[in-house]
Amino acid sequence: MIKNYNFKVLLMLVIFLIYFFSTILANYFQHYEYIFSDINNIKKYQLFSSRVSFYAYIDLEDDMYTEGEPYDFRIKEVYEDKNYFIGYDFDKNYETNEIEKGYYIVVDKNKATMKIYNEKDFKEKYTNINYKEFINIYTFLKRKGTKIGKYR
Repeated sequence: MIKNYNFKVLLMLVIFLIYFFSTILANYFQHYEYIFSDINNIKKYQLFSSRVSFYAYIDLEDDMYTEGEPYDFRIKEVYEDKNYFIGYDFDKNYETNEIEKGYYIVVDKNKATMKIYNEKDFKEKYTNINYKEFINIYTFLKRKGTKIGKYR
């Protein structure tokens, strides 16, 4: 009877450890991906998350970066409607906790174009966008993205 009890406890411990470590590994290697296209399906855009931070990245078009620069744009907050996909990134001063510079990437789904704007130019051109509708990228990807099992 005591041997049977010890075996059950040992078996439960092994099952718990397998579950615990498999959950950690699954969460570590998974990331989110969101693919969308323009209205006429001319171009496809891929948004993918980083496995260790709360950022996502969108691949830039070939003519948007010069040699030696990164080929993707980091996104912290996002806005999407039927006409636009807009990603927002900012530089933050961690001593004062204030945003110093903001950058926007705008994908116009009607024209199949992608452009990057600084904060001033963006606010002048896109006056109809409600800035309160931007949401955290992690929340956005959990709603619309697909979980991918391996990190690129």
